[in-house]
Amino acid sequence: MIRTALMATLLSVSIATGAEQTCQPDSIPATAPEDRYTRHADGTVTDKQTGLMWQMCSAGLSGDGCATGAALAFSWAEALLYPATINRRPDGGGYTDWRLPNIRELASLAELQCAQPAINLAVFPNTPSAHVWSSSPYQFYAHYSWYMDFDEGIFIYGERIDNDKHIRLVRDATSP
Repeated sequence: MIRTALMATLLSVSIATGAEQTCQPDSIPATAPEDRYTRHADGTVTDKQTGLMWQMCSAGLSGDGCATGAALAFSWAEALLYPATINRRPDGGGYTDWRLPNIRELASLAELQCAQPAINLAVFPNTPSAHVWSSSPYQFYAHYSWYMDFDEGIFIYGERIDNDKHIRLVRDATSP
């Protein structure tokens, strides 16, 4: 009886506070270590390995530690159009060539020694443990596209319509 009550209390605390990222650095080597990235004061992060520049915050989040706002979710069509909106606004960091990443680019962010979320939170703080759209359509079904599941660090495909997912924008760091 006491054990059941204790388990119920622990479960309710876990649900109330949400799951926290878990990492296994002793048994799994880092796939996206902090020293691979350069953080900039304009809210961007450059990946020295891929040459890509990322927005530090998921779309809808901003500020120090990406703690302001709420992560936005979009259908795939809306996600493809969103970068054009950011490219016209001052919160694009002064860049006008943001785009939705393809699945290989997006998968490069996965920190496979961690889950919930499977991303380096020191570099990309407050990232939701969620699905994130890529720009890559799925070859065999015209109404499917690839996305990244940052809860577990895997990429999969799914239907585009009525399936809202988060986004993170990217640009080539070598572009002016």
